[in-house]
This record gives sequence, structure tokens and C-alpha cells, in this order.
Amino acid sequence: MALTDSGTVIKNQAGATYRDSAGIDRSTTSNLVETLVQPVVAMTLTTDQSKRGAPDGQVTFTHVLTNTGNVTDTYLLDIGYPATVISGGTIYPDMNPKDGVADAADAIVSGTTIIGPLAPNETFSFVIVADIDAAVTSGDTDSLTITATSQGAVVDGLPVDSSGVSSQTNTDTVTVTNLPIIEMTKAMSADNGASPSGPYVVTFTYTNVGVSNMDVANTNGVILKDILPEGMKFNGAVNWSVSGTELTVSGNTGAGSGTDGSADLNFTTCIAPNTGCTLQDEVEFTMDGLDSGASATISFEVMIATGITSATLNNQGIYGYDADNSGQVDAGEKETTNTNIVPFRINPNYGVIANNGGCDVGTDDNCDGSNDIDHEVVSVATAKQGERVAFTNYIWNTGNAEDTFNISYETSRFPTGTSFFLYKSDGITPLIDTDGDYQPDTGIIPAQGEACRAYQVTDANGYCGYKVILIATLPPNIAGGGPYDVIKRATSSNDTAVSNTVKDELGTIEASTVDLTNNYRAGTATTLETNCDDVGDNCGFGPGAETNPVTTNIVIPGETTRFTLYVTNTSGVPDSYQFEYSSTDFNSGVLPTGWAVEFKNSDDVVISGVPVVTPDETAVFYADVTVPETATTTTQSIYFKAVSATTGVSDIKHDAVTVDNSGFCVGLVSDSSLTIAAGGVAIYKHKISNTSNDPITNINLVTINNVDGFTSIIYEDTDNDLELSSGDTLITSIAALAGKASQIFFIKVLSPPNAPEGITNITTLTATVPCGTITLTDSTTVSSTNMTITKTQAIDVGCDGTADNPFSTTNILAKPDECVIYQLEAKNIGVKNAKNVEISDAAPAFTSFRVIPGTIPDISAVGGTITPITDGSQGAIVGNVGTVIPGDSEILTFGIKIER
Repeated sequence: MALTDSGTVIKNQAGATYRDSAGIDRSTTSNLVETLVQPVVAMTLTTDQSKRGAPDGQVTFTHVLTNTGNVTDTYLLDIGYPATVISGGTIYPDMNPKDGVADAADAIVSGTTIIGPLAPNETFSFVIVADIDAAVTSGDTDSLTITATSQGAVVDGLPVDSSGVSSQTNTDTVTVTNLPIIEMTKAMSADNGASPSGPYVVTFTYTNVGVSNMDVANTNGVILKDILPEGMKFNGAVNWSVSGTELTVSGNTGAGSGTDGSADLNFTTCIAPNTGCTLQDEVEFTMDGLDSGASATISFEVMIATGITSATLNNQGIYGYDADNSGQVDAGEKETTNTNIVPFRINPNYGVIANNGGCDVGTDDNCDGSNDIDHEVVSVATAKQGERVAFTNYIWNTGNAEDTFNISYETSRFPTGTSFFLYKSDGITPLIDTDGDYQPDTGIIPAQGEACRAYQVTDANGYCGYKVILIATLPPNIAGGGPYDVIKRATSSNDTAVSNTVKDELGTIEASTVDLTNNYRAGTATTLETNCDDVGDNCGFGPGAETNPVTTNIVIPGETTRFTLYVTNTSGVPDSYQFEYSSTDFNSGVLPTGWAVEFKNSDDVVISGVPVVTPDETAVFYADVTVPETATTTTQSIYFKAVSATTGVSDIKHDAVTVDNSGFCVGLVSDSSLTIAAGGVAIYKHKISNTSNDPITNINLVTINNVDGFTSIIYEDTDNDLELSSGDTLITSIAALAGKASQIFFIKVLSPPNAPEGITNITTLTATVPCGTITLTDSTTVSSTNMTITKTQAIDVGCDGTADNPFSTTNILAKPDECVIYQLEAKNIGVKNAKNVEISDAAPAFTSFRVIPGTIPDISAVGGTITPITDGSQGAIVGNVGTVIPGDSEILTFGIKIER
């Protein structure tokens, strides 16, 4: 095997594929490393020989010097002469033609003549014409040596590796004889040709250079055998110069004979494949000897067979003759001497076919590398959005010489955004340049009939192929369409005019899918979920949006309701999703005024989507829908969407929220009591409030007194002065009360003049509304002693116990952590003393008492007491003021703090 050429850059780049934490298949490549092949000197010199020579004659020795190193080299030839027999010699080139005869027109090769430069595997043929001493006698023998020495110590500034053979010596032996000596050379009519080609003429020239005549009457004075190299076929057309006639015609490969009347020739053939010549054709000639100095030729035709690998076919004949002049070629005299070597170079015929292999499905067996018609498309039916699609192409060397094929892709009809990358047969390692032309290639692929390398494939015809993987990474946002294709071209590195294409075709891009469901993940072919694997399961299974809401949640105004949602990746590639909402199908982010939606994960953290969901996996999340406090009773559709910004796939699910105001009704504020004198009038101010957001109409109002003689009348606060006045209208009903609205009204209770001291009348007001019947009572006591109590308030922002504004009965605004100070004034409006007067109140909900000793709480009555309370506590507060005389009043002051 030839050495890798010096200066070759061996490039290597590793690749890896992996699945990331999100389940996405990815690939990566290493850095590119390069190794420079160093020059190595190596050579062969053929071959040792032994010939006979006559005294004062000459002997010709043929030799071939071959550069078997990996770098162009030059050489010196040096002859070492023996002390006897050989007196001298001359080296002649034998290059044009290489026929074993000195090229007289070329310069003699001296000991200082530089041979070469010879490229790797290039040869230099030469002959040594040795002079035999005249004083020798028959039987003397001695040898010369011929040594070839490399001159390539440094090449391109790089020291040459001497691990190869840097010099070699052949030994040529001469044995002196006075008997016949046959010298024979071989030549061909051409030194190169194609496969197939021919005919070419092979000519053997034989001469008796001895001093004795051979007996021409003997029919086996010379026997020549030519075993043709494999791939070179015998083709007849035998000619013998002695007879001067063609013994067999061209194309006749059988045996034959010839004669000139005195001299005879016979020949036999064995045409391969046959018994005795399995692979190589053989022809053997037996002919009469020659007189001293006589010469003759034998010629025949050869053909170069089909399918022969580009190489040099070296051929030489082997012969024997009647060296002892006994009248026949003895057994020991047969096949004793080789002719010169004649090289014939089979010219390269480069060829390539790129196809889908034509192999048995799923294997590399029974492939077809010669079919450029039936296997021209590498087809993949479907692929997912964003998927890495692998196309396996087989690149076959159909030429007769090893070759490297550059791989390129062109005329792609894949969607914009598709990326292509070439890999070696493993589909992982990047395809790189191996021949120095900066284009990715297959590396060397042997010719037909040569042994394919372990990582290559072999077809039924002996072609070697290499699998090239083209990975097309599809854009994630394209689906449908097709077919898509890209043309891949394999081009010979040795002859760029030789190329072949193969089509890589994808049928269509399968659209990604996603299923957004309620309460359960969507069932799939691989994951069972019986609660949500059919549209009838009322979970939102399948594509949305649904005509009717899948789930309807009920919520009161101002509250939040939660939907449990599952997003299931029903595609074959990982994907990420963003979440959207709408009150229609679909206007993202648009809801009725005051409505809000928040998406949260299982940790209750607000999210806008999920990063990655692998195929057939699901992610659970929640949609919290908050309705405004002012929402009226209604059913509002809510559409949820999961959409991928990567692939564009989405699913919409239709849900709804019903706002329920049925738990709200009308409130009456509040029961009251007054003390009046007999024949007096008690005025009770009340507020009726609609706690619902829905309007209420036709509220009937009825009062009943439980003591005879007492009467009661209802007035609305028509003039909105919060006091009963002449501008107020008597009513028995309220026509309409808007949602969250309230109205002030008065109940005027009249006592009869003869009402006994201490009697108490209960006036019951009944209001009839859609949510039912509500009542309140006013208690009117007849007594000469009569107390009133008035509650006022003021803000204390700093909670220092001092009112920031005047006290009033109007509503005020306060924030958490701020304080409010209340004053309760108890006044005796009767005609007698009021005894054991207590003023009572309590900390309202969401508040606690604010206590600042010496400031609040406080009571105005001298000697008055307050039940103990502590700062931050809750509960009741009671002030004891003792006796209050008619017309006087006492005040209880305390503070509260609004909780956070």
C-alpha cells in the first residue's frame, strides 16, 4: 500500500449529539484539528539477475527504480565492479520505450547523474551494459553491484524521515561461456491505455549473442512463456519474423505454429479462466535456436479488459534455451531468465453515482451502486416542525481509480430558514475536507474490485460506496406544503467534470399540535387519560375554541375564581407556550372593564407561559379570573389560548364565569330607640342600601305599631338634607334602587297624649324585595326622662390621639395603619334627671383600640369611669357617667386603629 503523500493535511473534527434538559435533540461539533504528514523516503530497486556472457562480449541487465516514499525524490546510481570477469559497464536510460534496450539518444547515466525527480510511485527504468574481459575463460563467474541512493535528506525545509528504505542494491552476476547465449527483450506498442481498449502489440526480440551457433534443426532451442498480468488478455495475431507470416489472425486465441521450411515455431495458449490459468492468460512459444549473432522477433496482440482498476500492469516474459547446445532445452534450462519488465498504465476513468443505495430496507445489504435511474430519490415522508431530518446518500465510485468526491448541495426548495449540515456515515461526525481543496468530501473510495474500507459499503457489483448524511434542520414556524427537496452533488476530485446528483426529498412538514384542557391532561396514543380523551368528556379535548363553555365557574362580585388548565404537547418535538386570554374568540388581552386574569404555576407564582414541554408531556397551570366589585349578574365567556412563538401552533379553550349577586340583598340601617313625652313625636332616620350590583325595583314599605294609639308615617329624604323637613315626601314604597345605591328615609312615630309613663311602642318596618323580606324595629318609650346619643368621628392620621379635623357625622376616608377618634355624646332632653347613665360602644371589625394614657380614651363626666381596655385590643368599651340633669350632656371619647 502506498504511503500517504507528504504534506497531506489530515483534518479531523468530532461531533456529538445529545438531548438537552428540555428534551430537545441537539448536535455540536468540536474544533477542527489538523495533522501534517511528514516526508518519508522509501524506494525499491529490481532485481538481482544472473546471465551468461561471452569473452570480450557484453551483457545487458535491466533494472527498475521505484520511488515508494511519500515525497518526490532524486537518486544517484553507483556501480561496484568485481576484480575479475567484468571489466566495466555503462548505465543507459530505458524510458522510451521501456523495452529493455538502451535509449541511445539519451545521455549516459554517470555516478554523478541525478536521477529524477521521481514523484511517489514513479519509476525509472534503466539498463546496465556490462563489458566482459577478453581474457576470461568459460566457466568464470563474478558479479557487479548497482546501488541506488536517495538524495532527499531535506524536503521543503523539513527533515526527511529515514525509517523507509533510503538505498538499495541489486547484484548482477555474469557467467562466462563459449556456448550460445540468448538475450531476449520485451516491448509493447503503447505504454498506457484505457479499460477497455486495444489491441496492443507485444513484441519479444531474441538474439544469440554467444559465440556458438545453435542447431536450427532442433525444434526446441528456445522456449518463451508469457504470463500476462490480470486484466491484459491474449488476442492472437501471432507473427514470427523467421517465417515472415501471420500465424493466427487477430481475435484467434487458440494455439498455432509456423515454419520457414527449416526453422519451426509452435505455441500454446491458456485463456483464463481455465484449468491451469484461473486469472491470467498464458502463452508459451517453442522455437528453433539461432546462429551466433542472429536475431528474431515474436509478436502478438493483447486487449485491456473491461473494469480494470487504474494501475500499472507490469509484465515480463520468462525464457530458457539450449544453453549447453545439446540439441534441446533440458528441464533445468527452462524458465531460467526473465526479460525486462514492461509497464502498461491503465488510465483512470473517473465515475460516480449518488443514490439512495438501493439496499435491502434498513440494511446495507444487496446495495446497487450502478443504478442511476431507480434509486435517485432519498425520500422522507413527513417531519415535524423544527425537526432534524436525516437523508442518507450513498456515493459510489464507479470509476477504475480510487477517488475522492466533494459533496455539495444546491437548488434547495426547502422553506426559508432551513439549515443544512453534512455528516459522515455515523450521522454525528462532521464531513470535512480530506484532499486540501476546502470542500467537504467522502475521503478516498477505492475503485471497483478493490477492497472497500471497513467504514464503507460494497454493492453486488464490487463497487465501493460511502454514506453521506445530510441533516436538514427545519424552521420551527413552517408547516404543511411540500414536497420539499434539495439536490446533492458528488464531484470527482480528480476530474471535476465528473459528477452526479441525488435528490433528497421531504414529503411535507407535519404541523405541530397542542391541546389545552380543563382539570385533566389530554389523553394520547401513548398516555392514557380516560377523563379527557374524547370531546364528550367536557374537558376541552381536541382543537378549540368550543361553541359552548367547557367549564363555568360562579363567583360573587369582587372575588377571584380559578380554572385549572393543562397544556399537553401532542407533537413530536419539544415546544414552549405562551398563555393568552380574551372575552371573545380571539382578541388577546381584551376583557370587560374591571375584569382581570392572572396565570400562575403550581407554586402560585405569576407566569406568562411555560418554557419547554417535551412530546407527550403536559404542564399544569392556573388561570385566576377576578371580577370587579361592581359586576352585575351575568355570564361572561372567557377564552384561554396556549400559543407557541416557535412553531405558531395554538389551541383555544372556551370557559365562562357567572357573576352571582344572589347572595346580596337590601340592608336596613338600623334599629333605633328614642324616649319621648306622652303626645310627643319620635323621628327615626334610616338608610336602605342595595348591597347587590343589580338594580332593585318596587320595594314595598309597611310599618306596624304594637301599642294602640301609636301611629307611624314613612318619608323619603326628598331634598337630601339628611333631616326630615317639609320638602320630604310621604312614601309607601321605593320605585327603584340602583346597584350598590342607598336611600335615606324617615319613620315618624306619634305618641297619643294619654300614653302612660314608661310604655314602649315597637314600630316594625317591613321591606319586601326580590331576595326576601327584611325588617327593622324602632323602640319608642314614653317617659319624662329622655336621653339621646350622637356619634361623631374625626381622622387621626398619626395615631397620636388628637383629631386632625373637626368631629362630624359625615363619612370620612382612612387608610390601613391610620386611626379614627370617635365621640359619643349622651344628652338628657327630658324634664327629669337621668340616673346611672352608661355610654357603650365597641371596636368595629378590622380595627383595634388605640390607647394613649392621659389622652384617649377619655370621659367628660366628673368622676366618670371607663372600663379598662389595652392598646391593640378589641371588644366593648363602656363609660359610666352617673347622673345627667335635664339639658346636660356627657361625652365618651376613644380611638381605633385600622388594621393592615
